Amino acid sequence: MPRRKDSQPRPRRLGRWLIGIAGVIAVLGGVAYGVNAYYANLKDTFNTAPINHHFSSHFQFNHRITILLMGSSLVTNAQNQVVMSRTAQDRTDTLMLVSINPATHQVGVVSIPRDTRVNLPGIGLTKIAEASFEGGVKETVQVVQQTFHVPVDYYAYISMAQFANVINDMGGMTMYIPQTEIYQPSGGKLGIDLTKGWHHLNGWQVLEYARYRNTAQGDIGRIQQQQQILRDIAKQLLQPKYIPLIPKLASDLSHALAYTNLNTSQIVSLALFARHIPLSAVRFGTVPGHSSTYQDPILHQPLSYWTYDAHLSTILVQDVLLAEPLTAAQKQSLKIYIDSGTASLAPAQALAKTLEQDGYTVTGVGWANHHTHHRSVLINTTGDRFLGARLAALLGPTVSQFAPYHTTPWDLKITVGADYTGK
Repeated sequence: MPRRKDSQPRPRRLGRWLIGIAGVIAVLGGVAYGVNAYYANLKDTFNTAPINHHFSSHFQFNHRITILLMGSSLVTNAQNQVVMSRTAQDRTDTLMLVSINPATHQVGVVSIPRDTRVNLPGIGLTKIAEASFEGGVKETVQVVQQTFHVPVDYYAYISMAQFANVINDMGGMTMYIPQTEIYQPSGGKLGIDLTKGWHHLNGWQVLEYARYRNTAQGDIGRIQQQQQILRDIAKQLLQPKYIPLIPKLASDLSHALAYTNLNTSQIVSLALFARHIPLSAVRFGTVPGHSSTYQDPILHQPLSYWTYDAHLSTILVQDVLLAEPLTAAQKQSLKIYIDSGTASLAPAQALAKTLEQDGYTVTGVGWANHHTHHRSVLINTTGDRFLGARLAALLGPTVSQFAPYHTTPWDLKITVGADYTGK
């Protein structure tokens, strides 16, 4: 795919985007879940020579693999019409790294914000979303590998203009919209009009929800909405009534899938593997960092970027994607501050001692803004939900606040409440 010259017109984008091809894995996995829930034994139900041969001889993943899942933005042409071609060249507005280990049944998902500032060959520091438009899907793969030091075995790129058909053929989705989301630019093609509460959404409305970025956390809030959509797709497809839809959903996915180096046999293998993995066991994370503004080398004007934290990203990859224990040096590099929300410093000091004995660095112990905290609170800015969950387990009942915005001198902050169990 040739690199775009600066003099060439840039296609118009319909929003900034969504679920990515992770939707393919979620749909395939959900289909497998649903079949398994409906029948006592999936292998016996489909006891055919091809399926048995596939299980015995052609399951191609006997070691950990990493897949880069990408979703395009939605594009309009000069007539303000949505470009429906699945191979339309555009920016990758959704990127997810998925690591799968068939031997241990461990799955990790790390979302990469589309505005992440990275170095593109021949261009310089700009948004990672530009990589697919400037140099093609394979350049996005190369940039992800070089930036996050993760080998990418497979990639898959989906046209989001086509993905709405998958949702429609599922009969839509019943979802909770946490806030009223309205965005109506001129022309109407970028319009978003969703009200707070429970709604049954069609495919296009689901895309609207996934595109909306005017949340309290901006683009990071949108990523969390996208992850919610993935969970809701899998839950819905658990229901046996969706089994007859498998052929139609498979057809929709084949039309939405634009570029991949996964063959059909490998995709089937992933779907059959997914039936063993409860969604609650999937580790989710988001590349941590902070908002920043820099002069863009393509548009030659100041743009908003996501400046990722290289140190915390390394820990995130190790913990969520590779599912390997943190090294002693990595643990020690994590900075934890502890506040006492009770009348005594003793519980906070005891927790500090426990964490230090476990290898973490406690940067200080102080007083919270008041001494009547009934529940302990954990604020996690590392981007690693799995790490936060492990530390929360030390506290007993805990209110966990997660956001990958990292602008504080500490990485995690714990306020010890009256319910601290001292585990």
